[in-house]
Amino acid sequence: MIQNEKHLANIQKKAGQALVVFLAAMILLTVLSRAATNLITPVVTCTAPEKTALEYKVTAAGTVKEKQQQAVHTVPGIRVKKVLVSEGDHVSPQDILFELDTEDLAEKILLKDREIEKLKLALKDSREKNSLEQQEKSREQNRAEEDYSQTADAADAQVQRAWEALTEAEERLDAFDSQSTEGSEASPDSVEEELQRACEEKSQLLEQAQTDAEQKKELLEQAKADRKPQEFLSELENDVKESENAFQSALEACTAAEQALEDYQASRSALEGQSREEERQMLEDAYTQAQNAYEDALRQQEEGLTVAQRKIEDTRKPTAPDSTPKTTEMDLKTLQMEQEKYTAILEAEGQVCSPAEGIVRKLGVEAGSTTVEGSCVTLADISSGCRFTTSLSKEEAEIISNGDGITLRSPDGKKTVEGLTIHSLSENKENPELTDITADISNGEFDADENAVLYAEKKSAVYSCVVPLEALRTEDNKYFVLLAEERENILGTELTAVRAEVEVLEKNKDKAALKNDDLSGNSKIILSSQKNIKAGDRIRLEDE
Repeated sequence: MIQNEKHLANIQKKAGQALVVFLAAMILLTVLSRAATNLITPVVTCTAPEKTALEYKVTAAGTVKEKQQQAVHTVPGIRVKKVLVSEGDHVSPQDILFELDTEDLAEKILLKDREIEKLKLALKDSREKNSLEQQEKSREQNRAEEDYSQTADAADAQVQRAWEALTEAEERLDAFDSQSTEGSEASPDSVEEELQRACEEKSQLLEQAQTDAEQKKELLEQAKADRKPQEFLSELENDVKESENAFQSALEACTAAEQALEDYQASRSALEGQSREEERQMLEDAYTQAQNAYEDALRQQEEGLTVAQRKIEDTRKPTAPDSTPKTTEMDLKTLQMEQEKYTAILEAEGQVCSPAEGIVRKLGVEAGSTTVEGSCVTLADISSGCRFTTSLSKEEAEIISNGDGITLRSPDGKKTVEGLTIHSLSENKENPELTDITADISNGEFDADENAVLYAEKKSAVYSCVVPLEALRTEDNKYFVLLAEERENILGTELTAVRAEVEVLEKNKDKAALKNDDLSGNSKIILSSQKNIKAGDRIRLEDE
């Protein structure tokens, strides 16, 4: 009995020892399993989305240059005596840039005086010539009007006399017809007298036309001798032709009148032995001749008045414009202005000074040479302020725009100018991938040719989901993030990588703003991992 109890106690003791060993083995295996699991499970670092704005920073080194350049001119053709500055020198207002030779200036002024005096004399002669030509034109107009009046009076008188002769011839013919067989006959003597008077008038008109033609020829020869303008000579030649035509018409009329008188006288001689019918025929012929003489007088009146009227019109034609006095006067004013410039430089003892504060960029003169047209000295005018210039990539340039505030600092940090604004953004002419940026500086803290660094900051709108840029992943041109989430499986609850598609609204160099309703402030977004992971992989956090 006692032995059985001792045997049972031994068995219980051994069982307890075995249980302890088993439990220890289980604990050891669990620890080993846990250690093995930790060794193969990727460790990840997570972050949570932020509600914030994206910040952009732009930094670019550039150079400060003058906003504008100013050219210094002087009169050309003057010998340079001294050049007192060099390219790159800083000059103040009224600093002497270079000096001109005063002896050369005095000589140039003397030559200008002579040229001015010559132009004054030429201008005087030109004006007097125009005045004389105007007087001559006025005299020709008056003479033409007088000739027209005389021609009209003479033609009217001739027509009146021809009309009277025609009327008398008609009355004689009517009287002859109305007379009875015993009636008195019309005296042929009065008809002869009228025909003689007509011949005398025609002869006077012929002499007048001949005198007028000779005067026109003399006037034309005198104009040729005086070397009048070709247009004026052409007008005189037309007058000569018209006067010769008038003389020819008068000659024909005079010849016709003389022929009529001779015919009448011949008829009168034969009248004594003729019958009454022959006498009537003679009176009828006399009437016809008087009628022809009247018609000739009307035609000559019309021709004479036409010629005289044309002469008046010719004298009233506008003369060719003569711009010689005007151009001479303009040349004279130009020379006087040049002389004033020479005199002003001579009074300044030939010294040409800087008009403003600036830096000498270019010298166009040297001692011993003569000044030329164009700029003698080109100054960087810093009195009107300076301009900072730099270039950025297209991507960086899209961050800023005209009017944005910037800060400029010197490379050593000793100079800082805040509160400046972007003046312009333009494509670089040499490299289209770059954008040129300029900013005006008016406070004078930076000088021309100094280097400076541009600093600009800008914030976007506030986004509800902003993550570090390294949390963003891409696949097939799509953005996604991996989330650390607990998932149930046969082994229990495990931390697993879960894929979430996202839409990038905006990003900078460090962060990205996302549009995804599944993400919140409690979401654990995987930033990095110990090894490559993908959606569905078991993971563990770095602090576990």
